[in-house]
Amino acid sequence: MTFIEHANTWVKNEVLQGRIMVGIGVLVLWTFIVIVKSQNEFFRGSLIPLGLLLFVLLGYGSYILYSRPAHVKESIELYQKSEKEAVAQEEIKHINDNKAGKTLMKIYPILAIISLATLFFGFAPYYKGMALGFSLLFISFYIVDNGFVSRSDLFLAFLATLK
Repeated sequence: MTFIEHANTWVKNEVLQGRIMVGIGVLVLWTFIVIVKSQNEFFRGSLIPLGLLLFVLLGYGSYILYSRPAHVKESIELYQKSEKEAVAQEEIKHINDNKAGKTLMKIYPILAIISLATLFFGFAPYYKGMALGFSLLFISFYIVDNGFVSRSDLFLAFLATLK
């Protein structure tokens, strides 16, 4: 597989995840609206973490849909001019992305466990809803980052074969 084919495959999968994120974001938006209209104190506690999740799913998902195809287009153009420079630039990008993503993927489960552990304390239903919402938020972040990091790892492995 050539650099161009691999880059196009990578961006198609990134865009697919962005679309999935936006689609799930629309469902979370619907849930958010239903909770706002409800009088259930437990569910109202989850509004802050759901709002953050909504921001990430719709905001970052939309950003991925916009930025990844433009990035790959630039990378392919650079590759056609200078193969070594394009490979080096992509490698630096993916190494930096992976470093941040892998660090966060170690932190998210810890935060989710801490959030779940607070459910067992005698807090009011509002705070229990908030704790459950934050657990959902951190688990969702873990899943999102896992997709990006795993694809980036594959791209890095491919780039290593080009050296």
